[in-house]
Amino acid sequence: MSRVLVLGGSGEMGSAAVADLVERTSHEVTVGDIRPDAAAALLDRLGAPRRIVRVDVDDPASLAAALADTEVVLNATYMRQVVAVTDAAIAVGVHLVDLGAYYPETLQQLDRDGAAKRAGCRIVPGCGVAPGLTNVLARLGADGLDRVDAIRMYSYITHPMWTSPGIVVTRFDASTGTSVTWEDGHPSFGGRETFAFPDPYGKQEVHIVPHPEPVTIPRTIEVGAVTFKVGYPEDETRRIEALLELGFDRDAPFEFDGTAISPRRFAAAYIGSRGIGPMDRSANVKHVRVEGERAGRPVTLLFDFALEEVGRSASSTITGTVAAIAADTVARGGPAGVHAPEAAFDARAFIDALAQRGLTISQREIAD
Repeated sequence: MSRVLVLGGSGEMGSAAVADLVERTSHEVTVGDIRPDAAAALLDRLGAPRRIVRVDVDDPASLAAALADTEVVLNATYMRQVVAVTDAAIAVGVHLVDLGAYYPETLQQLDRDGAAKRAGCRIVPGCGVAPGLTNVLARLGADGLDRVDAIRMYSYITHPMWTSPGIVVTRFDASTGTSVTWEDGHPSFGGRETFAFPDPYGKQEVHIVPHPEPVTIPRTIEVGAVTFKVGYPEDETRRIEALLELGFDRDAPFEFDGTAISPRRFAAAYIGSRGIGPMDRSANVKHVRVEGERAGRPVTLLFDFALEEVGRSASSTITGTVAAIAADTVARGGPAGVHAPEAAFDARAFIDALAQRGLTISQREIAD
């Protein structure tokens, strides 16, 4: 048993992680959140002890104090905070998993490998559904081939941006900046395509986003090409494009009636306050294909996952659950340092843990 602190534990994804840890492990779970009342309500609902610490992750002193009395941290806060939390975990010598960020932040975390080893910390960034589950499936596929030529990941997400403030920020970040793929040993740029997901989702337009899989996977799997692409329903894509055109992704504040307002923070708070309706459906769909060779013959391994929820985000459920399994695994031991999920976990054991929770992966093989 370990002392596990879930930062942002009363949020959409953090609460799913807390629930899994409380219900399926013997760890002593503490919720670290800027909203202690929400944390108390969550733990009461789960019938768990009220272990709560008020923490402002943007305040280094508050963060350091929260981490001082734990052994494992599950960081379920915003992506922009992952590097600061990683540094704080290394400084106090505790283990860490997080829900992931885009590739620039992930590369900064991987650069902390030496510091983490010296501190004796196990750090695994990107332990959500993507990155996270996608990385594990990539490893599972690669382990089943003699040679890996390409790993291609596709995602289709239907929950709207008003699910939560964090989703608004994620949609903005996924749609701006530089995205990469890994082609023939170096990052390159990719574009839109139409991909046919399993029924009932069908053909959807997808595009590359700044996900870290294309830059982490080639570090431990010898592969020629890695891509990650995501798609949303057409009406969601139109909403994102309209908000970006109007500049709501900008963080620099403007003054209104004597008050400085960040368009980005306003949009996240206002749009995200709506939440998903009690009868609204959402889905998170993932497809990972690993192409290569076995016994001298071309083979493609196909992995499919889909989760639907009513009245809540499917992404929150699967992301929080994957993170909880990761935190439990890290708490049980492993080498110090910073390792992406495909290097940190036994892929088959991880998939089996998901199956025990009723979350199953379908696998097919195409051999020429």
